[in-house]
Amino acid sequence: MCLDFQTLPETVFSEDTTMKVREYFSRIAANVDIFVEQFRSISDDLLYDEEYMERFVIEKIGLNQEGLEEIAPELRPYCGRGLYIWQNPRQFSKYIIWMLQNAQKYSSYLEIGCRWGGTFIVVCEILRRVNPNLKWAIAADLIEKPPFIERYMELTKNSGFDILYFQGSSTSEEFIKLVNEKKPEISFIDGDHRIVGALKDHMLVREYSGIIIHHDISSDTVPETTLLWNSLKKLESGRQSVEFTDQYQSQKGKYFGIGALYNG
Repeated sequence: MCLDFQTLPETVFSEDTTMKVREYFSRIAANVDIFVEQFRSISDDLLYDEEYMERFVIEKIGLNQEGLEEIAPELRPYCGRGLYIWQNPRQFSKYIIWMLQNAQKYSSYLEIGCRWGGTFIVVCEILRRVNPNLKWAIAADLIEKPPFIERYMELTKNSGFDILYFQGSSTSEEFIKLVNEKKPEISFIDGDHRIVGALKDHMLVREYSGIIIHHDISSDTVPETTLLWNSLKKLESGRQSVEFTDQYQSQKGKYFGIGALYNG
């Protein structure tokens, strides 16, 4: 059964203020509850089924409706729903399964560039599924704390799992101090898409993180992060790499792409 999420009117994104957007996401914050309940009810065998998980991403998690040119035409009816993740479902579903298989020993997570918070929430649930002792996670972005993350904080309160939201630049002294104090074991880099900014984020976490994930590693619209990823695969010779870059045949061009550098 496909859950009928509330959708965000396209006109909201054209408003010259973030207030109306924030008010809208506050009204649909219960989408977080729905996702958490459905994700936690998935049986272990289906959780590792690529076809099932791709459909789950599309129909249950829901996709963002910004940058629709990057989304396959057949997926657009699912945009503006659920948790508004800005991902390619074919890539993200395989990434979910890889994380389930490879992240069991890690107890902390950092996401730089969380947007509305959907991907952050999904990854936290993945990590908590394979490691009930996951201690904490940090989401960082330039915008005010998204209502989805506020709601997820409420749901996980008093569970032994702490969430921190950082509003500001990843190059700020405050953020650098935070990372050096917390030492995240897994880091997802999706903030500054200029090569220098993304490289700075990488260098900030590389000493601490056993898994470093980069977003937009195979994208015609973001050539700098694509170039950086191809360089890092060679420069980080002590780490193994895995890529999730599948595209839908209906699309013209390459978009998104997820790459992980990890300690073997």
